Amino acid sequence: MDRVTDMPGTPARAARPGQANDYDGFAEAYMADNENNLQNAYYERPAMLALAGEVAGRRILDAGCGAGPLSAALRDRGADVTGIDASAGMLALARRRLGDDVDLRVCDLSDPLPFPDGAFDDVVASLVLHYLEDWGPTLAEMRRVLRPGGRLIASVHHPFVDYAIQAPGPTISRPPAISRISRSADSPSR
Repeated sequence: MDRVTDMPGTPARAARPGQANDYDGFAEAYMADNENNLQNAYYERPAMLALAGEVAGRRILDAGCGAGPLSAALRDRGADVTGIDASAGMLALARRRLGDDVDLRVCDLSDPLPFPDGAFDDVVASLVLHYLEDWGPTLAEMRRVLRPGGRLIASVHHPFVDYAIQAPGPTISRPPAISRISRSADSPSR
């Protein structure tokens, strides 16, 4: 796996060679929406941090780290964080946020994880598993890279969020790229 840097001229690559990653094209818009929206900033991210508890000195894998907001919060609490994501574009944003404090790698969660057995005290998977067709191999890999007694802290998308966003009443403004994400997530091919 390649380490992602934010150096000019570093191409954004999909985790699988030859496969385009949609997130690379709208990484900035996705990050802008994700940073402060109701679900992520005020519910999901604080809940994940509360579940993680005291993390100082713990080795944590942030699986599907995106632009790195959860990685940053864990790092700021003293964790030794490694972040992986299938989108090199999202990882470039994470690199910009995190500097060299966090090991960031392009990695598709459908593939074997590039870490030895027992490498991490915790694995956090925040709103990422629902993008996978088959969770079994991914969960087995997460278990493999956890030390004995390690913790998997995961959250998944709940359909109520879609209802709440589409319900009549006050609306939440979303960039067009985020609307495309919602439509593609509803397509039968996903």
